[in-house]
Amino acid sequence: MKFLIAGCGSIGGRHARNLKELGIREFILCDIDEGRQKELCQRLEGCSVTLTHRLEDALEECPDAAVIATPSSMHLEMALLCARNNVNLFVEKPLSHTLESVDELIRTVSRNRLVAMMGMCYRFHPLFIKLKGLLERETIGRLYHVNYYGGHYLPDWHPDQDYTKEYAARRELGGGVVLTSIHGLDNIRWLFGEVVEAKAFVDKVSGLEMDVEDIALGVMKTDRGVYINWQTDFLERTPIHRIFISGEKGIIRADIIKGVVGVYHVDQGGWKSLTIPYDVNAMYLKEMEHFIGCIETGRPPATDIVEGYRTLKLALNIKEDSLQCTV
Repeated sequence: MKFLIAGCGSIGGRHARNLKELGIREFILCDIDEGRQKELCQRLEGCSVTLTHRLEDALEECPDAAVIATPSSMHLEMALLCARNNVNLFVEKPLSHTLESVDELIRTVSRNRLVAMMGMCYRFHPLFIKLKGLLERETIGRLYHVNYYGGHYLPDWHPDQDYTKEYAARRELGGGVVLTSIHGLDNIRWLFGEVVEAKAFVDKVSGLEMDVEDIALGVMKTDRGVYINWQTDFLERTPIHRIFISGEKGIIRADIIKGVVGVYHVDQGGWKSLTIPYDVNAMYLKEMEHFIGCIETGRPPATDIVEGYRTLKLALNIKEDSLQCTV
């Protein structure tokens, strides 16, 4: 297969390198930054690589699939153009920064019988897969409530880049912590059911140079009756990613960064902990392997664009309906 990489930055480069490891040898690199293109081209040594600056020119090279890894505000327009040209799609999260034209993309993908997958890498993370299994086996019985907390310091996210120029810090590019950290909302839907009610505070509280929110705190209820406290931010000087799940028969707690899951069950009278070794890139590799497999077999992806739409809708509802503090 021939792959188009639209956006040769950090995540686009990662996907391209993983595709090479999975046996892909033909690439079209599309980016307005020649430096990024040339750097990625060097990492794809031994492959056939075509460089373009315009998506229209890239599509003339007849790719079989496209990885859309540009700023969020560009995802939908580029995905639509690829879908209209019968190119299978892998769209990095979030699907967009707006719901406008999402229905058209879904219709085009269906009409042209394309594989269209969202980049939601945590669904391929071994710790989250373990959590999913524990919940499906009802290890702690009926679930009552969840505390889910994550955060990192935006300037440290990509330390070799100026954070003020990245999409995450710019409203015009679809930034802000809610959309940038939308993985958390996708995990909530995947693990605990569809959110039917939500209230949130979304604000900018730091001195970081950006015109978008840097913190979001939400309270939600899912269609399974589970209450969830959720927080994400760009403020933590050391990365944090933890989850606590309370049920009628015990508690599950997990530290995603440390790779540790603990279960307390009333019948056991104590904690049992499990360390799950993992390599960060492994989940991205499995994600791309899944995408290739879907193209080869025609089976639907685990995270299709309808899933992407539902998670995006939840994120935008949280941003738009957030409560305002008054003194």
